[in-house]
Amino acid sequence: MRTTARWLRSGLFQRSFGTSTKDKLFVHGMEFHGYHGDLAAEQELGQKFLVDVDVWSSLQPAAKSDLLKDTIDYVKIWEMTKDSVENKTFEMIEALGGDISDRILAFDLRIERVRVCVKKPQVCIPGTLSYVGIEMMREQEEKKVNTGDK
Repeated sequence: MRTTARWLRSGLFQRSFGTSTKDKLFVHGMEFHGYHGDLAAEQELGQKFLVDVDVWSSLQPAAKSDLLKDTIDYVKIWEMTKDSVENKTFEMIEALGGDISDRILAFDLRIERVRVCVKKPQVCIPGTLSYVGIEMMREQEEKKVNTGDK
């Protein structure tokens, strides 16, 4: 724990991941019914998916103003995630995670980075496990973040 805190304070976190802020907003434990998977039964019957989303963005403006317009609206993150899981179909959870990541980054350019974790608890594996899943991190493209420079 001490090493992680030292690493964050040192600024290596920002240099390693390209973020300029340590602030993070998160929406964890979202649960939806979706129709994703390689098997026909998965796309026909559907199953439960668990999703966690973290977004890195400066929360300082909202901390000072106490106004929703000055932060990232986590209700919108939930709505976009729900729409991707429940209204689209992908064979791979990697594609689902990519869709969620892309939508969130496009939604608000103040979001510097997003982490999406998709868990699939009901898999066709002959054994006991809690879930399989993916975790992906994506950042705003350089050209979108640097809007003033050409």
